[in-house]
Amino acid sequence: MAIELETARQHLLDSVQCCDPERCKLVNCWDRILAEDIVADSDYPPFDRSLLDGYAVISMEVERATPKQPVVLEQIDYIPAGSIGRHAITQGQAVRIMTGAPIPAGASGIVRLEDTKCAGTQVAILAAVNPAKNISRRGDDFAQGEVLLRRGKRLNAGAMGLLAMFGQAEPLVYRRPRVGILSTGSEIIGIAQALAPGKIRNSNNFMLQAQVFEAGGEPILLGEIKDDTKLICDVLQAAPACDLYITTGGASVGDYDLMGQVFDRLGIKAMFNRVTMKPGMQVLAGIWGHSLLVGLSGNPAAASVSFEVLVQPVLRKIAGHDKLLRPMIKAVLKTDLRGTSTTRRFVWGRCNQGLSSWEATPLAYQRGGILKSLVSANALIVIAPGTPKLLAGSEVDVMLLRE
Repeated sequence: MAIELETARQHLLDSVQCCDPERCKLVNCWDRILAEDIVADSDYPPFDRSLLDGYAVISMEVERATPKQPVVLEQIDYIPAGSIGRHAITQGQAVRIMTGAPIPAGASGIVRLEDTKCAGTQVAILAAVNPAKNISRRGDDFAQGEVLLRRGKRLNAGAMGLLAMFGQAEPLVYRRPRVGILSTGSEIIGIAQALAPGKIRNSNNFMLQAQVFEAGGEPILLGEIKDDTKLICDVLQAAPACDLYITTGGASVGDYDLMGQVFDRLGIKAMFNRVTMKPGMQVLAGIWGHSLLVGLSGNPAAASVSFEVLVQPVLRKIAGHDKLLRPMIKAVLKTDLRGTSTTRRFVWGRCNQGLSSWEATPLAYQRGGILKSLVSANALIVIAPGTPKLLAGSEVDVMLLRE
């Protein structure tokens, strides 16, 4: 039974929950998903600090300073970063200060080092200073009680630095969902094996491994197995416990397409076995115990499309992401796009932002079994059912594959 893509995706989303949270050492948290809001427990910066190397002064005293008429002050202290001043500034005084050091009491401005000339304990100020410049005030970046990061945030480099800044040594993150990946087909051999007539190497496992990593999962490669219902069931039943199992091959109708038989043998009731989309129409999905089992086409590019538009949002939900779907934009075709179909099509493409709009270029190789387009693709061009040939300059919907 073929169902609409959105319906199939919703069935899968409704059948899963996000993983349990766990404490994780910050050093291992890159690319993990936060399971709690992070709130500032203090102001940052925690004190007024200098933004550059120079001299702390009373701003009003140097407001008329110029190279020809400098204001001469007495240096009474020196404050490197990590130290605090020993003296408060009063009239006629200045303090040498380094970037990041606390502003001494009494100072209202920082004159950069380049605008000064020092002779012994005397420092000549050669330029006026704006009191609002060169000082970072306490709480300028974050105020105590401010939400720094929201639950569901994927931890990038900036977020990692922010967690460290506020002493989050073991933030609460979601466990990475485990995803078992199995390729089926008597024509499939291991990647280290020599090719023989009628055989092809197993590219699907490694392609999907990368896609699972990118979606926030932990892939577990289960290898390849020939077209044998019992052997396929044996491999799945012996596999490590996973939140999601993905198979490729055996999902369409034919004498050697066995995933339907595998579902029957494992006691799985299929939610659907076809989705109205091209490529990747053959998708079989069902609940197996506490896990989800999804059978995709054996054609690599078709399997990859099915993963992107159907499985990837489901895996992102299990992983705890706050955003499940890829960004959708409008773009202008750079070249003609031939062909028509009664089913919605997904075409591999290159998308970039032009001077006035996004621009999309369909890639030349689109057949389901060819990976060539995937190497260059950063988008899927979405073509509605029944759309005739599209000419260059036509507006199209595009799913961006890079965040």
